[in-house]
Amino acid sequence: CTMLSGETANGANPAVAVATMAAIAANAEVGCDGDMTYKNVWNNTPKPITALEAVASSAVKACLDMGACAMVVFAQTMLPAALLSKYKPPVPIVVVTTNHRVAAQCNVVSSLVPMYLPEMGTSDETLPMVLNTIRKLGIAALETGDLESDQVVIMESIGTNPMIGIDWEDRTPIFKVKVVGDELASLIKPTGYEGDHTISFCSTKIGLENIVTTGDTVRKTKIVCTMGPKCWDEESISKLIDAGMGVARFNFSHGDHEGHGEVLHRLRTVIK
Repeated sequence: CTMLSGETANGANPAVAVATMAAIAANAEVGCDGDMTYKNVWNNTPKPITALEAVASSAVKACLDMGACAMVVFAQTMLPAALLSKYKPPVPIVVVTTNHRVAAQCNVVSSLVPMYLPEMGTSDETLPMVLNTIRKLGIAALETGDLESDQVVIMESIGTNPMIGIDWEDRTPIFKVKVVGDELASLIKPTGYEGDHTISFCSTKIGLENIVTTGDTVRKTKIVCTMGPKCWDEESISKLIDAGMGVARFNFSHGDHEGHGEVLHRLRTVIK
């Protein structure tokens, strides 16, 4: 996450500050080398790991190796989603859940995109809705013939209920791949590293192509905005959300319980 404080609470143009931070975060993410980041996290993770983390790390590795466009996890607790986020996949992770708390917590964890459902069917019944959400959010078009990867890596439990919950040890978690349109391996000739990019040990990979090409990736970094007098009204709150705010932070340097309660009510009204 990144946090804005005075820029949104008392700044002259809070929405512009949020939009600028969102653009900076999105541009910075383009330069991240997923493979090196994954190896760095893996090498610094104490072993042995749990079966759940082994499945999560393997799912992220598969995502990297195949060039998948999105990841999905069916989660009743934050742990499965947090483990996927830990290994820093280069794509958004759609967290399908029936738990309000899990959906809310996703807003402060990198890469996680909450998808709340009041009730859960089987994986096959729910997946079309999930794929439609991926399209609506602009994560991927999932269309055959667009010369883009249409592979989605899915982490779930075995059985009729795909949710991974606190009883995951009794219900084996797995990951699978859904190819909706084109498989990237059929579009691009597999090659090794040909020296086209400069790779640093800071887990970044920047080349001329990154600089001159307009990025179309979905930002995964979350932006926390401090609420203050400059953004207490509904219009300003709406502009912050449109600009990229993911979390509203209430600082009592800028108001009391009653005042912040009113702002919170306005925030909820705008979100609805």
